[in-house]
Amino acid sequence: MSEIPEHLLKRSRSAKAGKSGGDAGASESAPAAASPSAPAPAGGSAPAAAASVPANLPNLDPEPVPAKPEPHFVVAAKARRRVPVWALPIVAALPVWAIAYPGTMQEPPREDPLITESTLLYTEEAGCAGCHGAGGGGGLGYAFTNESLLETFPDPIDQMVHVARGSAAIQGQEYGAERRDGARRVSGAKGSGQMPAQEKQLTQIKLEMVIFHERELAGEEQTSPEYIEWMDNMRERFEGGEATPIDLDFLLACANPEITPGATGEGSPDPETEPCPGPPPAEEDA
Repeated sequence: MSEIPEHLLKRSRSAKAGKSGGDAGASESAPAAASPSAPAPAGGSAPAAAASVPANLPNLDPEPVPAKPEPHFVVAAKARRRVPVWALPIVAALPVWAIAYPGTMQEPPREDPLITESTLLYTEEAGCAGCHGAGGGGGLGYAFTNESLLETFPDPIDQMVHVARGSAAIQGQEYGAERRDGARRVSGAKGSGQMPAQEKQLTQIKLEMVIFHERELAGEEQTSPEYIEWMDNMRERFEGGEATPIDLDFLLACANPEITPGATGEGSPDPETEPCPGPPPAEEDA
């Protein structure tokens, strides 16, 4: 039979001692092995005994570096609320809205002084609304609506004469053009009321503006080049502060004798510098 090496026997005994609670024996042998005065065991047993004792080696792993604190703006960015998903289409549409919005910023329409001032003259200064109604529907005086006014006075100049001198100046006389019923109006007829003279109450430009407003209430077409020229002329003269008094003789010279009693129809003596009031005559085609 072969002999078992001594170091193997010692290793077996050490293992059995560890299983049976031989910690005490191991702890006693440790100081002995550590003591410099104890003789070393024979037969090379020192390395095996030293291997059973754990070495007190230092921890060679580097210590973890502490994390640096985050900057305040990073912390604020993380804490800030994000745009909700449902609002993303709105955010995407903002550039389109920013481009389109300036196009909707239009200056509000300015009131035409010819319209506003002629209305005030009709309702207040001349007092026409008291007899003919604010909307021209009539009352003590004739109604302007349903083109009744335009049938009587096809041209503004004949109406200017009637308003300037009043109905008393032609009491009992027929005036105006034939209407659809074939009759003409009679000044001072029963139930027709009296047209007060405005010759001393209004200036020439204000008279024209009152006539313009009454014909507007009557529904006259005001889009022809001649009519627009008259409107521009009135607007310019009124804004310029014209205060020329009414010249009744001049108006009678411009009026139609077949419609206006006392009219001559001679026209203006100087059409270039002082044309007849109202829309200029339409240019005939060559």
